[in-house]
Amino acid sequence: MRKTIATICALALALTAGVACATHDKALLYGGAGQGKVIFDGRLHASKGMLCNDCHGALFSTAKKALITMDDHEKPVACFACHNGTRAFNDCELCHRKFDTKPAAAPPQVKLCGAASVVTDLVAPNKDAVEKETGVKLVVDKSNAGKGMVDLLDGKCDAAMASASLDATIGAGKSAGLSKPTDGLQMDILAKSEVVFVVHPLNPVKRLTWEQIRDIHTGKIVNWKEVGGKDLPITVYTDAKASATRGLIKQVVMGNAEYVDKAKAVDFVKQVNDRVAADPSGIGGLGRGFVNPTETAVVETKKIERPLGLITVGKPSADLQKVMESFRKLGAK
Repeated sequence: MRKTIATICALALALTAGVACATHDKALLYGGAGQGKVIFDGRLHASKGMLCNDCHGALFSTAKKALITMDDHEKPVACFACHNGTRAFNDCELCHRKFDTKPAAAPPQVKLCGAASVVTDLVAPNKDAVEKETGVKLVVDKSNAGKGMVDLLDGKCDAAMASASLDATIGAGKSAGLSKPTDGLQMDILAKSEVVFVVHPLNPVKRLTWEQIRDIHTGKIVNWKEVGGKDLPITVYTDAKASATRGLIKQVVMGNAEYVDKAKAVDFVKQVNDRVAADPSGIGGLGRGFVNPTETAVVETKKIERPLGLITVGKPSADLQKVMESFRKLGAK
């Protein structure tokens, strides 16, 4: 007899669990008319010995209404329409997990690609402040100005970062393989920075004219003794051929003359500093933000100022315009 009773109890519990678990972890409507949803925890209800009709009347009718109404939910005693207070938690959320049918919308996004100099001097120091002020998420792909132009015209970003004039940046793009038409491009200048030339700390030459720098970079001057230094052949280091910094030096300082054939182009602009730091014969031009003053010495010469800006195909979008205005304001501080 006891075995029979135990079997019946086990069957009852299994049926209860089966009914409850049939809807376990499913999104269920509440409020009768589907005013909201909860994730039903069938296993928990079954473990409490609850049957569906303990809380629901005419569960399988067309209306599928619960005994508790939306109005009842506003009453402090509403829980006890289903729960007796001894087998249910006082905190509803321990059983009834919130189900968000409308996740928060992602913030608008703007993608910037291109010149590492713009990232170092403008974007990185101000990125958090710009995102907070504009509500726009910034995605930054740092490379060089030439690749940025290629990516922009391939539709991979919203704006290309540039650290030289539009013409010089287009030239850098062509060095990076740009072949698409460049009609309709426009550049918005957001800030300015400086290009400097560095030498090894042990090099006694600490001052050069633009003419001397031009002649060094074109190969007319090939030994440091020609400008008051040691009897040592000069090694010229430059940024990548597709960089705007290299193009700016060529345009502004060298008068568009070609670099000496032996000039060594690096993959990334900071490497100009690193190579010169390791080479007593070296000289190279780069953005001041990439200089490590404990490793190299900045040559005194006439100031070379350059623009930091964003290039777009046509007018920038409203979100990008907000971003540019924010950078312009922060860059001016």
